[in-house]
Amino acid sequence: MMRRGYTLIEIIITIAITGILSIGMFKAFEAITLRSEKAKILSTLSIDSQSALDQISALLYNRAPMFLKACTNSSDCVLFDETTIDKTIIQWYGLASESYAAGDYSEFVDMNQSIQPNLYSPNTELSNVLATEKTKWNDPMFDLSKMVLIFSGSFDEGDQNEYNITDSPTNTISIANTPPDIIYEKYNLVDSAYAVTRKQNAACSSVTDFKDDTLLLFYNYRPWKGQNFCDGNVTVLATSVNAFRAQMINGTIRLSIDMNGSVKVGSPVRLSKQKVVF
Repeated sequence: MMRRGYTLIEIIITIAITGILSIGMFKAFEAITLRSEKAKILSTLSIDSQSALDQISALLYNRAPMFLKACTNSSDCVLFDETTIDKTIIQWYGLASESYAAGDYSEFVDMNQSIQPNLYSPNTELSNVLATEKTKWNDPMFDLSKMVLIFSGSFDEGDQNEYNITDSPTNTISIANTPPDIIYEKYNLVDSAYAVTRKQNAACSSVTDFKDDTLLLFYNYRPWKGQNFCDGNVTVLATSVNAFRAQMINGTIRLSIDMNGSVKVGSPVRLSKQKVVF
């Protein structure tokens, strides 16, 4: 008995069905691959944004509260408060917290034993502070002229002036410039200012190699010596940052980062994250 072969119609139908199934499988595989790619990008953005926010908040935690400012450029700055809007740069003075953690200065003045311009500050040794600062900034030439003293009053709302200090005996801090008429019991030593902004808002020659959507941290500069953040060191906090915002609400600082990541096909992945700093 002869075996009947496939007709042309049957072959065409078989090829058509196979093609349809192949297209469907390809589309399904493409969708799975795209979802996997987006999930990986979203995970990376989440980690990068959280890392940037954590670094900023850690530095802001050790800030001089009355010296937190919002800026539109390297020199146009105003005190950062709940009325501040439309500023693209935040800047603050950082406390010499590493020195304090080592027990090199106490942050408090004994008012009864102080005779201006000499402040009696128990458990304070400025030579130890200097040794710590030289290591911190990897600067063997670091001296007390790169630091300033600021007074903190009730709830850290004290004198908004900066006072130069000079080397002095143990348990004493001497103010080099004109001493204040009123001193507060609590003080802080400041060794650097910090600033955060996207590259497109920083008109500095040191950042020309970065993309506009790079979030940058400037440090190791000193406004009390006539410097601005363009004079400091710079490091990258995050890339692919569409927007960075800081807002003060009820005495807390709300930091926001918007990021995006491109995919081969389809719309980019977007992520927004916030962190509150007290």
